[in-house]
Amino acid sequence: SPKTLGAFVDISRLLMIQSDPSVEQIIRDDLLNALAQKIEDVAIEGGATNEPSGILDTTGIGSVALGTNGAAPTWASVVNLVREVEQDNAAINANSLRFLTNPKVKAKLSQTSKVASTDSVMIMDDPWTSLYGYGMEVTSNVPSDLTKGTGSALSAMIFGDFSQLLIGLFSTADILIDPYTGGAAGTVRIRVMQEVDCGVRHAQSFAAITDMITT
Repeated sequence: SPKTLGAFVDISRLLMIQSDPSVEQIIRDDLLNALAQKIEDVAIEGGATNEPSGILDTTGIGSVALGTNGAAPTWASVVNLVREVEQDNAAINANSLRFLTNPKVKAKLSQTSKVASTDSVMIMDDPWTSLYGYGMEVTSNVPSDLTKGTGSALSAMIFGDFSQLLIGLFSTADILIDPYTGGAAGTVRIRVMQEVDCGVRHAQSFAAITDMITT
């Protein structure tokens, strides 16, 4: 069902007559990028009032817990995250299997020993784009502000078949140029709106860690 996402910005008359290239096109692009970032954010987490439900908000996805109050990632936790999906035979499209996490987790994995504390091999290593044989994508839209027990500022990492994440756009982005709202001051408002919803088609196609300490 459609949920409406919108943003707007007011542009002063002086900015419009002094800008080159046209500030209107620059701001249109910025607004569309802002919408894209928000859609990615709710597709990953979502679940707040009037928001679509994202992967982490979906009942039935696999879960790997690290500790009562969260814990640092280990190689075993990476392996177990993949196992959660593989044991359910839930990879509909093997080419779409990926890890997804945030920059804090990537940095932590890259400086955490794979096996023993004296091991010179890190959990994540060059070329920094794959883990345990699968591609890895990084975005700050994966939360790093989660809580568990007394733990806070915990991060998430997701593994799954991303072909099973559906994002529905009910129209093209609706861009309105409004010279009237701020007409007395000579400002022009550019407003963009988009109807969107998200859904996980097969919950078992995803698994997540949501209590990762990255400090």
